[in-house]
Amino acid sequence: MDESNLKIVVKYTQKGKKSGKSYDATVTEAFKEKYITVEVEGMTPLVLRWDSFMYVGEFFGNTITCDYKVERDFKANKISASSQPYISIERKKSGRPESKR
Repeated sequence: MDESNLKIVVKYTQKGKKSGKSYDATVTEAFKEKYITVEVEGMTPLVLRWDSFMYVGEFFGNTITCDYKVERDFKANKISASSQPYISIERKKSGRPESKR
């Protein structure tokens, strides 16, 4: 699937307000007429449920809406742009140091 098809605009409306702000987002997972998962930069992934004509989500009383046409079900894997290797971290063993046992 082309990356341009994954770019969408979500509308964020605060509780008690009529007008809202628009944010650019990327669709990471979609199931036709069930739900979509979108990522807005600087936020955690948001799950928007199907509501008869558009996808809607409510978080802490704030409404997020999106109009997106799902052609087929998919899940996109996000590839990081950094070329740094992954670092594995091991838990430190607690207790007395081995030199004093």
